[in-house]
Amino acid sequence: LAGADVLLKPASADLSIKGLKQAVVSGRISEERLNHSVRKILAWKYQLGLTEQKITPLDQIDKIVSSDETRLLANEIAENAITLVKSETDVLPLKKDKQVFLLGVTNGEDRNFVSNTFQRTLRAAGINFEAVILDERSTEEEKNAARKKAVEAEIVLAGLFGRVRSGAKNSVGIPEAGAKVLRELLQSDKKIINVSFGNPYLLNNFPEMKTYVVAYGDMPSLQRATARALVGEINFNGKLPISLGGGYSRGTGLQVGKP
Repeated sequence: LAGADVLLKPASADLSIKGLKQAVVSGRISEERLNHSVRKILAWKYQLGLTEQKITPLDQIDKIVSSDETRLLANEIAENAITLVKSETDVLPLKKDKQVFLLGVTNGEDRNFVSNTFQRTLRAAGINFEAVILDERSTEEEKNAARKKAVEAEIVLAGLFGRVRSGAKNSVGIPEAGAKVLRELLQSDKKIINVSFGNPYLLNNFPEMKTYVVAYGDMPSLQRATARALVGEINFNGKLPISLGGGYSRGTGLQVGKP
């Protein structure tokens, strides 16, 4: 459904809708094909009962998601989802004796805590590192501090939190403040592990990435599983559910095991 019948995290929803309209008007996409997707989505909404209950009962959420059963299921799903798309350098698994710098980039207003679970799990595994988290408000001083620490490190771990943010600037990508620093590093000979904690399509914007991991989201279960896979505690088991530029088709997933 996602990416075939509905828009999947487009960089610009307005441009995507405009392009879809033009495709129908020009005849490249038939009205029948459009109706097929619309009917499919409506049928699934009906099947899931969304026509009967359009609003989620908020008072039940905590009870459901905080149960032991739900947490175990979330961890199991996460550990089978983390996808290693590219690995063209000898940086995995992360070693305890390496000098690591964590460059975080977020499109939210959460830089003080967005990567907390990821950082805690890495430290628990014995990885020592310094971290700088950049967002749209980051100053030149903060960006320069990130550049300096990156130069001093043996390995840069780029945690990219480009998540869906309704109505927000950079609503599915990463802010230019951090993207600029990342581009500079990618053009150097620095060894960089890039992890997308959100939009899996970031590789299309940064094709020069040599190591690329997709975590699909920033939930604690996904952050824990990603950190554990990076240090070799668990395998990378995920497969891409979509296709990316550069020949990375749906089903891509390098099966790097524990050392």
